[in-house]
Amino acid sequence: MSLHTPPPTVAQKPKILAFTALQRRGSEFRNSLFALNATSSARHELTPNIDVSAPLVWSPNGQRLAFVSGYTEIYTVNADGSRLTKQFAEGGCKAPNFEIAWFSNSQKLVFARSCDGFTSDAPGSQSLYTSTTSGIKGTKLVRNWEVGGQPPKTEISSEFYISPDGQQVAFVKDKNIYKMNADGSGMTKLTKSPVEYISEGIQLVWSPERTKIAFLFGAYPKQQIYTINADGTNLKNLTNDPQHEVYNGKLLWSPDSSRIAYYYNKPGDSSGEQQDIYLLDINRGTAKNLTQKPRNYDEISWSPDGKFIAFVAGEFNNQKLYTINADGKQLNQLATRLKPSEISELAWSPDSQQIAFIYNETAGDKRNLYVINQDGSALTKLTNDKDLYPGNPVWQPQ
Repeated sequence: MSLHTPPPTVAQKPKILAFTALQRRGSEFRNSLFALNATSSARHELTPNIDVSAPLVWSPNGQRLAFVSGYTEIYTVNADGSRLTKQFAEGGCKAPNFEIAWFSNSQKLVFARSCDGFTSDAPGSQSLYTSTTSGIKGTKLVRNWEVGGQPPKTEISSEFYISPDGQQVAFVKDKNIYKMNADGSGMTKLTKSPVEYISEGIQLVWSPERTKIAFLFGAYPKQQIYTINADGTNLKNLTNDPQHEVYNGKLLWSPDSSRIAYYYNKPGDSSGEQQDIYLLDINRGTAKNLTQKPRNYDEISWSPDGKFIAFVAGEFNNQKLYTINADGKQLNQLATRLKPSEISELAWSPDSQQIAFIYNETAGDKRNLYVINQDGSALTKLTNDKDLYPGNPVWQPQ
């Protein structure tokens, strides 16, 4: 008789969640960065002496985090807190706003910074940088354009929108959509001619596979959803619904780039209280009402496997957490033991099995970071009384 030894089991890599939390340090308060094992709640502080703000962005290989500090600087740090490196430090910017992306090889950063003008007549700026992540000396200014002011500058009229792999950026210039490589080369006009309304607060949303760009177009609030290929071909109006009125203009691509989730408002609703969540099939050009219950919706978030959408429903401070199958057939309320309150910053784990979220405790202004399984089980509070204002949860890629 032979004995069969079962194959050794491979220990599952712990799921790590990074987040920020405001904490008291003596007489001062500092927003610190933490990494936490979402299974055991064991955690460690990555930046004990630095004030951290969003965005927090993991490298694709999950080894490093990039983040903003003090609204003016950019750092990177290893997942264990080692190799803390300042990548960028430059003042002289009013109301700075950053967008950060990693190159797909995890060895290089690209980031954009927008600045307001210091007076109502002075122009602001949009700047694009690349960094080898070796430090400030490895960071290079790729492009700096003035924006706004009186008379208005026309160099660029939108932010820089970075592709998911960090290789390209899209933007609006002279009422046309352009793209260029992250190193500043290959600037290409995607639209054929200047188009009215295209510079009025337009957001350009890259598809995950980087071949399409989605945007809202038209006179607010009656805007339509358009897509254009990243090579400038196939500009399409996908909604073509003159009655559609935009209250929340976010467009969210599915992970496989085949669908877009968006908020649909009933005609005449300017309050956002008569919304539904719709799914737009890019290939068929058809839209489907996913929720079929008009109310206030927010925080749409696709699961990485594309099978579920998480969202919150209800008015501010009276919200509940839900998931729904992407086919619309099964709606589930999660975290039912939590009283309706403000719920925000939904973040799916890479394996689509858990959702992290921020919950505002109804007893006061206290917020906490929670995690719950996709099926509604194992609701767990991850923060403690020292964490005064947790936020920005981001899962380590696996």
